[in-house]
Amino acid sequence: MKNAEFVTGPEPAPYDPKESETDVFEGPEKKLEVFFGRPTSDPNRTFRSFNADDWTEVLAEAKCSILHVQAYEAFDAYLLSESSLFVYPTRVILKTCGTTTLILVLPKLLALAAAIGAPLDHVHYSHYRYKFPELQLYPHTSFATEEQALAKLLAGHIAKVHTTVLGDPSSGHCWYALCTEPPAPEPAEPPLKARRLPSTPALLKRQSSGLPADVDDLFEVAMEGLPADVCATFVEGDARHGGKTGRALARSMTAVSGIGSLMPGEVAVVDDWAFSPCGYSMNAGSDRYYYTIHITPELGFSYASFETNDPAFRRPEKLRAVLGVFRPRTATVTLTTRGAHTDEILPDADMPGLLRTNHTHRMLSPAVAVDVLCFGADPLAGQDAGGVVATAAAAQSKGVEAKSKADADGSDSEAASEDTCTVGEAVEL
Repeated sequence: MKNAEFVTGPEPAPYDPKESETDVFEGPEKKLEVFFGRPTSDPNRTFRSFNADDWTEVLAEAKCSILHVQAYEAFDAYLLSESSLFVYPTRVILKTCGTTTLILVLPKLLALAAAIGAPLDHVHYSHYRYKFPELQLYPHTSFATEEQALAKLLAGHIAKVHTTVLGDPSSGHCWYALCTEPPAPEPAEPPLKARRLPSTPALLKRQSSGLPADVDDLFEVAMEGLPADVCATFVEGDARHGGKTGRALARSMTAVSGIGSLMPGEVAVVDDWAFSPCGYSMNAGSDRYYYTIHITPELGFSYASFETNDPAFRRPEKLRAVLGVFRPRTATVTLTTRGAHTDEILPDADMPGLLRTNHTHRMLSPAVAVDVLCFGADPLAGQDAGGVVATAAAAQSKGVEAKSKADADGSDSEAASEDTCTVGEAVEL
C-alpha cells in the first residue's frame, strides 16, 4: 500500500456568521463513472499510474482541488474540496458537490486515457435532484444541457446517450441518470455476408477491466432533513469534540456520529476530513471496495450521502444502520447494476420511521440498469424537536406506496420541470 499524501490547497475564506445566514450550499453531488478498456501502450501503466499533479489538472476543470490522497489495495481514493475521486486501474469515479462543473473534466480525462492507450468503454453520469438548481453553472443548468454537453464532449467516442429520470417526481425526490453506448467495432475486412454485430452487453464484456463484476455495481443513499443534533455533530465548535481541530476533529466526528460503526471490520483506513466551520467528508477502503460519506449540516438545507460498491450494503439491515446514523426525513436509495446483474432490485424492506413512496427499476441502456427506492417521513411516527423522524412506525401503510416497475421503454410518468427528459430517450450522435 502506498503512503497517504497530503496536497496543499488554498486557505479557506474567513468565517462570517452574518454571511452564513444567507449563504446556501448544494449538498447533492454530481457523479461521473467512466469505464475504459485495458491499456494497450504499456500493460504496466494504468490510471493509477497518474499522480496527484495529473489529477489536479483534471479537477481544475470541475473547479475543485485535492485535500488528501490514500492508496488502497485495488484503488486510490482522493478527498476533494468538494467530495471524492476514486481511481481504479481502468475505471474513474468522480463525484463533486456545490456548483462544480463536473462534466467539463471529460476532455482531460480522455487525454489521460490516450496517454496509456485505454479505449473508452462507457460513461455513466447521474445526480440526485439539485436543491438550488438556479445556482448551478454551465453545463449543469438543466438536465437537457448536461446531456447535450456530455454528448458534444464525447463526440467520436460514443454512439448513443440514453437518459432517464427515476424516483418520485411528485415530491421532487428523483434521480437523473444518463449512460453512453460505445460505437460498434468496425470489421478489419468487409464481411463476405451480412452478420449481426454483437450487442452492447457483449461489447462491455469484451472490453471488461478484469475486476470482479460486483465492483462495478454501486449502492447510494441521498438523505435530506437531518435533525438538529445530527447536524451539530458536524460543526467544529460542538462541545462533544472538546475543542479539537484538523484531523483530530475529523476523527471525533467519525466516532461521535456513529459513522465509524458503519464500516466493515476489514476496512484498512478511514480517511476523514472536517471542514471549517462545518461539514464533513470521508473515504474508506476494504480490499476492492470503497465507502464514501459527505455531509452538509446546515439546518436549512441539510444533506448527507453514503455510497459504496460493497454489495453487502444492499441488505436491509445495512440500510437501516445508515439511516439510523443520520435519521433523515427523506431518503432516496439507488442501485446501479451492469451486465448480467441488471435484473437485480433493492429489497422492499420497511425502514424505521419512514414510508416507501416509490420504487422504480429501469434499463438505462442495454447494459446498465438503475433501481431507485424513495422514502419519506412517516406522519404516524414520533418526531424530535428538529421535525425529523426519530422513532419507528408500528406499521407501514401499503396504501400510500406508489410502486412502479417500468420496462426498458420507460412507460411511467416524469416530473414536470425543465430538468425532465423523455424516459429512455436515446440521442444519436
